[in-house]
Amino acid sequence: MKYQLRAEDLGFLDRAPFRQSCTRELHAPSDAVFDQLAAHPENWPRWFAPANDVHYEGAPPYGKGSTRYFRLYRIIRAREQITAWDPGERFAYRAHEANAPGVSALMEQWTLQPTSETTTAVSWTLAIDSKPPVHLLLRASRHHIDKLFRKATKQLEELCRHS
Repeated sequence: MKYQLRAEDLGFLDRAPFRQSCTRELHAPSDAVFDQLAAHPENWPRWFAPANDVHYEGAPPYGKGSTRYFRLYRIIRAREQITAWDPGERFAYRAHEANAPGVSALMEQWTLQPTSETTTAVSWTLAIDSKPPVHLLLRASRHHIDKLFRKATKQLEELCRHS
């Protein structure tokens, strides 16, 4: 891939120039949600519509430090490094390579908080440092990003219930 992104630690989630967080309660236990988020990347296209191909590179076992390949909208490709793998609680990753220009650093984190034996509050944070045109596009897309999250987590909930 043509573009190398800057390495960041988990603190970037709090200090990135662009941040967006979304939360929704799912009717699924936290272990099932984590399993779909982290352990089964091949299922991402089933619940996250923009995803076309998601898989780990290299041999299992997978966890913190593993590399994941991600393709969105059939055009955007990235390699991500897993930065947090806490079963049932947290899954985070940072992009370290991409084929699209304009982004300097990108990190995402999913946190899971059981609210009962069968429900989980799922929070997602997107953190990005980018060139001004991309930053403006992201700011203008906040409503669309929220809508994508709501739709994706509804599909994720269904997948967890039938797995």
